[in-house]
Amino acid sequence: MSTTRVSNGVLNLLPAVTVFTSGSGTYTTPTNASFIKVRMLGGGGGGGASGNSGGSSGSAGGNTTFGTSLLVANGGSLGTLNAAGASGGTASLGSGPLGLAITGGQGGASVYSTGGTNGGGTGGNSALGGGGTGGGGSAAGAGNNAATNSGGGGGGGAGGSFQGTGGGAGGYIDAFITSLSATYSYSVGTAGTGQTTAGSPGNNGGNGASGIIIIEAY
Repeated sequence: MSTTRVSNGVLNLLPAVTVFTSGSGTYTTPTNASFIKVRMLGGGGGGGASGNSGGSSGSAGGNTTFGTSLLVANGGSLGTLNAAGASGGTASLGSGPLGLAITGGQGGASVYSTGGTNGGGTGGNSALGGGGTGGGGSAAGAGNNAATNSGGGGGGGAGGSFQGTGGGAGGYIDAFITSLSATYSYSVGTAGTGQTTAGSPGNNGGNGASGIIIIEAY
């Protein structure tokens, strides 16, 4: 419901704001809305594990969608070990909406380091930041988790001969929809999980962050 206020005799209507931080469902366009603004992030990928051999498990970030394929912000890729950082998720606008579709930031690379004296790769930042930092260098340590609902990637683990790479951030959309439908399906991208180290010495990667959808109806 929009809030009404009057200033100097001019009637102003504040937008009706809806925020989805998880899950999926249906958004119902408010009665008498002229247009809506949608900002959304895909989920961030998990960070790679460190060690003397590759990590296991872990996952990429989930895709965030609004109106099925009308607006799509894909999740960031999963970090690995001894490689370039994971790629960020792409984003796309379907026919009709006007705005920005920005690819998420790439995670930080890892390097070979006898004795594990280098830190893990930093998680990629989304358009809102939030990437997790890598595990500490000579002290080793697990990668850090990305900030909640930022779509940032998880940090890579540190320790052992190979350090984990940072996970990629989710794609970002900032768009206006002027030709409105009564309802829109939506899904918020899940957070990617960090890899698990294959054994000591080594440390796990940090978790990425889930995405978000923010809708303003005018």
